[in-house]
Amino acid sequence: MTRFSHRRLRLAALLATASLAAGALTACSGDDAADTDTQTLTILSSFTTGNATGDHFNKLAKDFTAQTGIAIDVEEANTTDIANNYEASKLADEERDLVILNLTPDTSDWLPQGQVVDVKKYLDEWGLTDKIVPEAMTFWTQPDGVAGFPYTGFNWPVWYNTDLLKQAGVTEVPATVDDLIAASAKLRAAKIPPMVLGGAEWPVQNFITWMVQQFVQPDEAKQIFSKGGYCASPGAVKGLDLLGKLRDDGVFVDNVQGYTADQMTSAYFAGKAAMMPSGSWSYTEAPPAIASATELAGFPVSAGGAYTKPTAFQGHSNGFFLSPNGEKKIASVEKFIKFMYEQTTLQGWVSEGSQIMSVKNDILGSVTSTQPLVVKGNELAPKVDYLLLPDSYIPAGTDYAPAGSEFLGKKGQTGAEFCKTLDKLYQK
Repeated sequence: MTRFSHRRLRLAALLATASLAAGALTACSGDDAADTDTQTLTILSSFTTGNATGDHFNKLAKDFTAQTGIAIDVEEANTTDIANNYEASKLADEERDLVILNLTPDTSDWLPQGQVVDVKKYLDEWGLTDKIVPEAMTFWTQPDGVAGFPYTGFNWPVWYNTDLLKQAGVTEVPATVDDLIAASAKLRAAKIPPMVLGGAEWPVQNFITWMVQQFVQPDEAKQIFSKGGYCASPGAVKGLDLLGKLRDDGVFVDNVQGYTADQMTSAYFAGKAAMMPSGSWSYTEAPPAIASATELAGFPVSAGGAYTKPTAFQGHSNGFFLSPNGEKKIASVEKFIKFMYEQTTLQGWVSEGSQIMSVKNDILGSVTSTQPLVVKGNELAPKVDYLLLPDSYIPAGTDYAPAGSEFLGKKGQTGAEFCKTLDKLYQK
């Protein structure tokens, strides 16, 4: 899981750059042409040239202009720079019409501060609300409205190398925790390492929240991740007990507590582990032989647990923010946004841009791609139950980084011990 630090009142820094931004942006826009020329849309984009997203978006921008005559003026910037860039331009009243960026703590205050426009009425009027998966709408909805148009996201399943499973006599992907433990025993007997995990870095931190939720309903999970209280929750303790059981029963590769995130993926990609919990950001990096052998599924069902399907994570963080300047060109914006949600456009993002889309499966339709895991990832939703993504609930300033060695490095430790470590993270 990626944690973002909150940005609080960077006004002084923004004011220092606003006058510079005003001059630079005015020179680029040609006086006030950007305010009146509805045949040009300006976009500040985190999709950068040289990677799949940027190259594909530039192609789409040209296609849109060819169809409509509306020019697209794209300014690319690093994701880490865009918040400051946009806010400085907004202070100068020279902001771009649309911003392509993640909804994170750095951008979550844009709507309540009036820096971007509530797009709920446009989603409804343009027939887009029913195209978008409900989870994405929920993520982008704030007390002041909908912060932007949800577009792309990610998912985070468990990867299973079916070739290695078959070598060990495991003919099906484990459906239950008992199946997982039995499969791991067979893999070890065949000298095949079972599940690899980045036990020294952020993958184990995410996996801990995965186990916490096995016996906890979403409403309770929100409270736990927001305020702590792991030890006060029987379900959370039971999930942490499960983590200890997986460790003690040999589900993880040997010395898993020392693996970095990169070592985790390298081991799986080299065929040195049969299973791995990892996200869609790695789908295009898998070697072809590994990708074709991989089945994506969730973590197996826990007996008596809160979920009836295998579990995974998903997020819908990337989308289009509409600026006040952009709302002045709403007719052109409508054409562009509708174009971006057309089925052929959406399918291109999967087949060429290798993205996970925030639209319903029937809207996306059937997609072919040279990247088999991208297609499998977009087909994952009906097969799993998606857990609560903790990132939106863990409070700012909480260093949610429990060491993997505390959870994976010593046999016999139980949930009653693990929960104390987690609760300490919330103590100020």
